[in-house]
Amino acid sequence: MEEVLKELKESAKKFEERFGLRVSFSRTLSILMNYPCILRCLAELELKPQSQLVDTYYLERHEFVRKLLLDALRLQLLEEGFRIQLNSENHADCSTGDIDLKHDHISTTLSINGLRIRVEVKGGIGFSITQILRHLLDANAVVLCLAGRGEAITITKSEAKPLIEYVLKIIKGKLKRLIEGDTTRIPGPWCHGCSIKCEHAKPQRNRKPSLSSEFVKTIQNWDKAIEQTVQQVIDLLRKMKEPKELELKSVGVA
Repeated sequence: MEEVLKELKESAKKFEERFGLRVSFSRTLSILMNYPCILRCLAELELKPQSQLVDTYYLERHEFVRKLLLDALRLQLLEEGFRIQLNSENHADCSTGDIDLKHDHISTTLSINGLRIRVEVKGGIGFSITQILRHLLDANAVVLCLAGRGEAITITKSEAKPLIEYVLKIIKGKLKRLIEGDTTRIPGPWCHGCSIKCEHAKPQRNRKPSLSSEFVKTIQNWDKAIEQTVQQVIDLLRKMKEPKELELKSVGVA
């Protein structure tokens, strides 16, 4: 996986040179993973990153859950005897983390026996698979807090490794085609919000939250999701003494 990732970063640099762009590697990965349309990929990479139109409720919900989780996690870590620093909005090579665990002052994420943990917060019931895969390129394990469901799940890099390697292979191929001048248009749901002057382009869909179903009926689940997330982080830390349980040998830690 590390070799493929290295080759992909080299291809990304060639792409930037080819079109005279300055694009972060994480943004390149995100766009190429999310848009099958080659022409839209090129258009998005040429544009400066813009803030998405997100209803303020979703932003407030995310920050509330994240801050509460940070406090709960810190208190439990201290209770368990773990002296680990917590970071928020950590900008790594392939993604930005909601919460990263840092040991001492060695690295930007937890680095004990090579294990790095990232916690991703989702206020609703869904999540982006491509985003999780990018997180796993920066960490050995991701704990996903699904506040709307009242649940948390943990996935390790070793579990997702075959899929990650396949996705990177596809992304590398798309970058190669872009560098060679491919401008294929592929219409689909991703045409919403596209800036290209194209017969398939459609206006961005803005969603207004239903506070009754997305707030009142789900707040009873938030504490459950946070407690499960905290417990799964603690479980990962405990398993560090038993590397086989995390299959760390197959993770390929850089």
